[in-house]
Amino acid sequence: MKIEQEKTNDSIWWNFIEALSDEFISQTGVGIYAHVTPLDVHHVYEEFKQHQAPIRYFTREYVRTHLHTH
Repeated sequence: MKIEQEKTNDSIWWNFIEALSDEFISQTGVGIYAHVTPLDVHHVYEEFKQHQAPIRYFTREYVRTHLHTH
């Protein structure tokens, strides 16, 4: 059971990273790490888990907000 949960968590993590990178590429032409550090990505992922929003919605809003504040 623990291994199944770890696989699910890994899958969500990689889906999140892919969606976030895709969104940065879509809006700026370059990937995620051109804009944020790996530590920032971890913090954003923790925030995502707290909000329980769909991945694509959350990443779109995060990138839009990030680009307007930086």
